[in-house]
Amino acid sequence: MPQVRSSRFIRLLAAGAAGAAVVAALPAVSAQAGTAPINVSVKGGYNNSQSLGTATGTVTGTGSNQASYSVTLCGQSTYPSSQVTIKGGTATAYHTVYYQNCETFTGDLVSNYGFTNIEVTVSGSTFYPGNQYTTYTKTRTIYF
Repeated sequence: MPQVRSSRFIRLLAAGAAGAAVVAALPAVSAQAGTAPINVSVKGGYNNSQSLGTATGTVTGTGSNQASYSVTLCGQSTYPSSQVTIKGGTATAYHTVYYQNCETFTGDLVSNYGFTNIEVTVSGSTFYPGNQYTTYTKTRTIYF
């Protein structure tokens, strides 16, 4: 009998070692390895018919608490500027273009804790309708 218990123990030990080897052979997956598109537009004015600003680009997770972005912000019928705000975790980036200009911005968001999405807010202002200065905003959450 002692020999049977011993061989069972050895088989169990061998099976456990084989299972551990299979798990160790699996590739490690980063918490944030994805890239996602950014496409946020804001409209305002009468019946929200005026395009005031558009942000397009990409965001890529580069670590559990950081991401890099490249975004092109274009002001349209806005006065005097369009802004984009990019928030991820505790990190925030702000960029502005004036009048009908377009500009590409790149940067890194480094947060105090991990995150898997960002909030992109585009805002623009107009005097239409009725010569009343009004700012409009559009926010989208982007997962990567």
